Amino acid sequence: MRNKALAIGIAGSILAASISTVSAAENYAALFQPVARGDQSVESTYFVMTDRFADGDPSNNGDGYDPTNIGYWHGGDFKGLTQKLSYIANLGVTSIWITPPFKQQPIQGNSAAYHGYWALDFMTVDPHLGTEQEFKDLIDKAHSLGLKIIVDVVANHTADVIQYQNGKAFIPGGKENIKNPRFLNNLSNYHNQGDSTLQGESSLMGDFFGLDDLATEKPEVVRGFIDIWSYWIQTFGIDGMRIDTFRHVNPEFWKAVIPAIQKVAVASGKKTFPIFGEVAEKGPETLATYVAGGQVPSVLDFAFDEQVTKYVASYGSSDRLVKLFNADDLYTTQKTSAYGLATFLGNHDAGRLGTAILRNAADKDSALKKAIIAQSMLLLLRGGPVLYYGDEKGMTGGGGDKLARQDMFPTQVESWKWEQRIGSDPVGEGDGFSLVNPIEGEIKALQALIKANPALRSGTQQTLAAQGQLFLASRYANKQEYIVGFNTSDDEKTAAVKPITANSQWATLAGQCKVGANLTVVVAANSYCLLKASSQIGKSATSKVSAPKLASSNDSPLWKELSVTVNAPGYNSITFLAREKKGKWKSLGTADRTTFESDVTRGNLYRTFLHPDLFKKKAALEFIAVMKNSDNKIIVSAISKGVN
Repeated sequence: MRNKALAIGIAGSILAASISTVSAAENYAALFQPVARGDQSVESTYFVMTDRFADGDPSNNGDGYDPTNIGYWHGGDFKGLTQKLSYIANLGVTSIWITPPFKQQPIQGNSAAYHGYWALDFMTVDPHLGTEQEFKDLIDKAHSLGLKIIVDVVANHTADVIQYQNGKAFIPGGKENIKNPRFLNNLSNYHNQGDSTLQGESSLMGDFFGLDDLATEKPEVVRGFIDIWSYWIQTFGIDGMRIDTFRHVNPEFWKAVIPAIQKVAVASGKKTFPIFGEVAEKGPETLATYVAGGQVPSVLDFAFDEQVTKYVASYGSSDRLVKLFNADDLYTTQKTSAYGLATFLGNHDAGRLGTAILRNAADKDSALKKAIIAQSMLLLLRGGPVLYYGDEKGMTGGGGDKLARQDMFPTQVESWKWEQRIGSDPVGEGDGFSLVNPIEGEIKALQALIKANPALRSGTQQTLAAQGQLFLASRYANKQEYIVGFNTSDDEKTAAVKPITANSQWATLAGQCKVGANLTVVVAANSYCLLKASSQIGKSATSKVSAPKLASSNDSPLWKELSVTVNAPGYNSITFLAREKKGKWKSLGTADRTTFESDVTRGNLYRTFLHPDLFKKKAALEFIAVMKNSDNKIIVSAISKGVN
């Protein structure tokens, strides 16, 4: 694989062999742009399944209420969630993602709509969860505590109302006007193709597990959802959206709807409005196409979940983290980057992190240590972290979907009462809120450190070392450098690193580690650590940037890699631009860290990727790189040439 990577580099040199100097007449410094981080990048989010969190009003439990059955309504509501907002705020998060609040078809088949994904009326709240006023009270109280409310939304489908007979779709008698708004009752606004195979065209046009699949390519449906979500922003003041079944909707819908919603949010006084889609795909090369392809600002980072869970819970090697973070370049465009991804470790569909940890942990002590490492990685590495409710209390479970949707309030599900927890005893007849758990304490402590050290949320991330089960990276902003280290081995591990603040002393802010001679970082067995340089970085040594090289890449089957190198390491941001002859420069995005050598990717490259749809097919292109180093000095590369 190493030879293959070198061969690709040589091919790129041939493609970009023609290099010319820049014209003194052009103001290249004005072309520089900082990294586009995205609204989710500054968030720390707590994901709540409203029905399973806190029951503030037993009188609204209604049809389908059976708290002993994991597939039915359990009674959690807006009033209960409002009562627990201080608990959530004390975890140090900045936002809460709640499951869809819309009025549901309460029961379908042998299950209920407690999860919120079977909507009938998109213009009001479900009575199981409370009233519209109680929803507004929830949002107002959250805002008073400095918390945003991110609402789970669905455009792919509605509840299952449409039926099929002899291959023909129809709406059963008495249900012709059951949905709201009215366009949702028009049979022609659905694809009516029966159950989806989740493959090819059927993935976009088939019914997702029987749910009525909307014809989202129709202008009436596009306009309808712009109006729906605008209403929720303007009427209730919601602060963001998580979009369910995102990949099952045509891209044109999102490219029309999301910018319109963002404009409404800005007009409503929202300085930020996080939007992230659910694409249940573990490969960055696929996930990135939705973000870099302009469909959505962010997605749930299933690749992060996959690789970090295996690294922590299954004694995985850190080389999987190297490949994960090298692939971050795939998300880089003028408007997006991997910093804006919604990172997570387990959820209501895939199952809990604790389930995977228990499967492999040697004992209770080992399980606790690994859970703490995992949460530290979620909080200290790039992206806007999403903590799944109950993980701070050591919830585990027996698998995904219904098995991972436990009650935080006193449960009547017998198996959940005695389900093993990490870091504490089973909840028994008590409630999850009153359990004391060291995972929660570690999360609170780290959140406080992040608040006091903004680079840990909004700074650059650079891989420093990856040896066996040891992984080290730096976080950096405004001349302040940090090192984060993770060791999932049962033995102490040591690695030499080359941070830019080479001559500084290092203070341990959290975890168990020490810095030895010649900048060796020692991380205790089954632990993490956070180090802060005691002095700021000095004058930048980076003074030259190479001409961009265009090449094929092992990291993407769709796009060509555009890369540069610099003469000396440093914290630099490099904007890549391209143009057709005599055309205007188009930004391809800004990179602020280099790749780390792997068997797939060459190391020490700043890079982005060329999307062929930006220019005419086989067009002759010119490329340039505009760098700003840590001294804020602008340095411009020579111009290179290539073919789209």
